[in-house]
Amino acid sequence: MILKADAIWAGRGKTLRHGAVRVDRHTVSEIIDADRLAAPGEHVQDLGNTVILPGLVNAHTHLDLSHLKGKLIKGSPFPQWLKRVARARALSFFEGRHIRSGVAEVVAGGAVAVGDVSVSGKSAFVLHESGLAGSIVYCEVIGINPAKAGQAADHMRRKIELLQQQGAVRLGISPHAPYSVSPELFEQCLRLCISHKLPMAIHVAETESEVEMLTEGTGELRELLETYDLLPPDWRPPGKRPVKFLHDLGILDAKPLLIHCNHIDDSEASLIAKAGCTVCYCPRSNAFFRRTAGSLDKLLGAGVKVAIGTDSLASNDSLSMLAEMKFLKSNCPDLDWETIFEMATINGARALGIPYGGLLGEGLAADITAVEAAGSGDPVQGIFARGAAVRLTMADGRTLHAGAPRRKPITV
Repeated sequence: MILKADAIWAGRGKTLRHGAVRVDRHTVSEIIDADRLAAPGEHVQDLGNTVILPGLVNAHTHLDLSHLKGKLIKGSPFPQWLKRVARARALSFFEGRHIRSGVAEVVAGGAVAVGDVSVSGKSAFVLHESGLAGSIVYCEVIGINPAKAGQAADHMRRKIELLQQQGAVRLGISPHAPYSVSPELFEQCLRLCISHKLPMAIHVAETESEVEMLTEGTGELRELLETYDLLPPDWRPPGKRPVKFLHDLGILDAKPLLIHCNHIDDSEASLIAKAGCTVCYCPRSNAFFRRTAGSLDKLLGAGVKVAIGTDSLASNDSLSMLAEMKFLKSNCPDLDWETIFEMATINGARALGIPYGGLLGEGLAADITAVEAAGSGDPVQGIFARGAAVRLTMADGRTLHAGAPRRKPITV
């Protein structure tokens, strides 16, 4: 099969106008000028005013919250939102169906892999069945009471081992956040990751209230934990900002994926960069909560690799990576388009440990996203226009999503 497009982006500085990609079963066998097509009788799919990219990677989702689409109020204070999410989880039925619905949105939005944080781990099977084999499902653990750290870690270990025996995508561990996981449980999770060779993902510095709780021991998050009787009576704040807290525990040495990092200072950005951790930035989720503090410039300026994620449908309108890229460009007009492409492809793939992921080249897996540009100008710039749409999502040479073509496939 040959995919022909008005432009192909194979990496920074590697844009081919009027190009074509030859896919041979599971791999890209050739990237060529469209004028040099093809052997007689070879099938060519002309995608028209379209840009072919390496497969997009949605570095952070919560697929098990897909049933909450449109049901939570935008701009709610974060602790109130957490209460509603906890209540909705308790009342959720048919979780598998909700996860499948979320995966369908992910694929239609152009992603070939996700980093999903899950309570049950069920998404690991759905993602495998759906062809998103490069994904990771991070099993979430919460527990701020140090006396229960061993019990929580043992439960997590048993869950991981059971899921691994049943055939699924790769698994990891997600100690939820510095304000909801004790130092003892973080250390147990780190040992488990090392012993079982598992990746880690952590929500970090998502809100100002998280920083306040860790540094001062006060604020809305502390009140929330006390409401649910989750905070031990002798708990004392570590007196450190979130990233410094993780650094001093040795957690950053495991190079976890750090999710959000909305409220960090320059010293924390430097710690993240020195540790070599990737940060997953979630632009539309931030907008849902009407957060104005922006750390993206600080992270990029420090040399941190930044990926993009949609977060969940409890705090977003869709799970489309293309929509996330458009939103980011519209809100950060000075951010160059190749940086956004890298955030959506290679940075996310590296964060998830996908070998050669986020790259488009001969001999590599045929993980491809094709975006039909809007307007009649430069197709690359047209990706960020309102009418642009995902035309094709292909993982490992398997077409997972195909939009309606403007032109019929041709045979030469």
